[in-house]
Amino acid sequence: MKFTHVFLGLIITSSSCFAVNDFNWLRDDARKDERVLTYLTEQNRKTEQHQKKYQTLTQDLLAQWEAMVADKGDKPWSIVNGREWTLTRRDSGYVLLSRSNQYAQENTVFDFSERQSAYPYYQVGQWQVSGDTLLFTEDIDGSEQYRAVVVDLLSGQSTELSTHVDSGVLLSPDGKMAYLVSKEMRTQRPHQILRISTESLAKTVVWHEYKSDWLLSFYRAADSRYVVLQSNNESTTEQKLVDLETGTVSDSLRVPEAGVEYYADVAKGRVYVNSNLEGTFALYQTDLAPLSATWQRFTTPREPLDQFYLYDAGVVALSKPNNVATLTVYSYQGQEKVILPLEQDGNVAWLSTLGDFESNKIRIRSMSMTTPPQWEEFDVKTLTKTLYSQDAYQDFDSQRYVSQRIFIKHDGVSVPVSLAYRKDKLHAQSPVMIYGYGAYGFTMKPYFMPQVISLLDQGVIYAIAHVRGGGYFGDEWHEQGRGVRKANSIGDFVAAAKALQTFERGNREIFAIGSSAGGTLIAGAVNQDPKLFSGVVLKVPFVDVVASMSDTSLPLTTQQYGEWGNPTKSEQLALMKAYDPILNIHKDAYPPMLVQVGLIDQRVPYWEGAKYLAKVSALSERDGPYLLQTDFNSGHQMDPRQAQEQQAKEYAFLLSLIKTSKAEQ
Repeated sequence: MKFTHVFLGLIITSSSCFAVNDFNWLRDDARKDERVLTYLTEQNRKTEQHQKKYQTLTQDLLAQWEAMVADKGDKPWSIVNGREWTLTRRDSGYVLLSRSNQYAQENTVFDFSERQSAYPYYQVGQWQVSGDTLLFTEDIDGSEQYRAVVVDLLSGQSTELSTHVDSGVLLSPDGKMAYLVSKEMRTQRPHQILRISTESLAKTVVWHEYKSDWLLSFYRAADSRYVVLQSNNESTTEQKLVDLETGTVSDSLRVPEAGVEYYADVAKGRVYVNSNLEGTFALYQTDLAPLSATWQRFTTPREPLDQFYLYDAGVVALSKPNNVATLTVYSYQGQEKVILPLEQDGNVAWLSTLGDFESNKIRIRSMSMTTPPQWEEFDVKTLTKTLYSQDAYQDFDSQRYVSQRIFIKHDGVSVPVSLAYRKDKLHAQSPVMIYGYGAYGFTMKPYFMPQVISLLDQGVIYAIAHVRGGGYFGDEWHEQGRGVRKANSIGDFVAAAKALQTFERGNREIFAIGSSAGGTLIAGAVNQDPKLFSGVVLKVPFVDVVASMSDTSLPLTTQQYGEWGNPTKSEQLALMKAYDPILNIHKDAYPPMLVQVGLIDQRVPYWEGAKYLAKVSALSERDGPYLLQTDFNSGHQMDPRQAQEQQAKEYAFLLSLIKTSKAEQ
């Protein structure tokens, strides 16, 4: 429950005709400047022209992915109020379905295809059904500025409740009151929680957060009568409860205290709280009526608590002793009922599509990069785990492949790297594609994907570097690579790339991929050692760190000081300048690059990637290519209808470089 943003010829061809830092004209907040739009269009034309050279390779990749036919196991649906629900994407568009149980006939609750067909970009945010009322949010341009729509499922009539809101939605049990989170127009900061009548459209502000570095959100409690309202910054939390039956809002569960995080839930007339109140995260409990600010330890965990979930039959705690995801069930009296490790044989596992309080059902997703996914179901009441479904791929034999975890020694720590390859394709020059993220305490899981398998089948070693700044080893791993310690992340990635050059006594080329915050990581690593990398793909990359973190008019800037550093503090500014990708581009032989940006991106503005690549092109002592690709119809994420083709273009770009390298000699 932890929630924790026209001088074309000169710019392209000549670095001696202008100052290399003079690319700020590429910024256009309105996205309407003809000079900028013309530049981006021309860069797209240049990129498309280059992509024609390996168009066959791109199409071959798409054909390989399509040919890897999967007998997909049934995906569990969410269980709410005794029924099962799912939002699925079909060829015609999104469809909301319901059924009484896994084996019953499905009913179409609402078909989004007509709405979706009206826009080149379309995403459904969240949805909820109460009685005959459907509430959902939708993003129609990729800006992540959602609009909320309520639908009378009997008449089919739809009404727009609000615009410029976050994706989250909640409905009262009778469907008469909707809860939404409104965003500030200028910064996109979630700053107000709204209660809106679905009948009269009367609007009330339930919570207005004025602190510029705090964000508002909410989630439904296990006891469906209650909603947990939340305001938090990087390291501190404040929460309140809403009683959906009366509409009353409680006082804060705890007065905010710097560095103290807490995440509450409600069940059986008590409040349960995961908090680092005493240093490490543990589970506490307190009275609901009257609400008490005095918390008692529920139990003493063996490891810091990651998450917890409340069910009628018990309390489910998730932790990672020895870095193995482990589920523990307690009675409401605090007695340990079962301990269940979720991961084995190199697989990763996580909890997904949780059932509601009464269902006592938890669904577990597990896989490795070379083992197809499976679903298991755990019953909190019977304490039994059963196989729900298993994906199977025709003509795929996992025994042909190796999936493993290695550790790279760097700066006194051991950096884990997940990697996979095909046994009979491994040779001394097999190239490496290494992915990195390393921010916000997020752990990039080694997912099973046909796209990666197609790379392994062509002799590529695919790797994920779990550098500091991510969450591989918990909060401390995140702390060691964020803010003023961001250089640790970049150093870890460089060390991992160098180690993979000689993996299994090889002499390997290294190709890197990074997205969003991963763009900071990869671009920073390239600055440290440009010749280490033979090709790079950067997707919506955050590469203009100091400039963006100094501009409070941009979305989410002040909320991100803890992650990237605070430029208003001179000592932090100096450290930020030392790792900032754009500020550290220098004359050297930079590797070929493909940079993809979204024009409507509100998290990482398009001009960051555009400025970065222009400066690399101006200063590099190599011919590139240096390709910029702008999606004029998306933001931070591409519409799913185009995402697979885009991924094929990115992989084909790197593979085209490998094809002309020593890898095939």
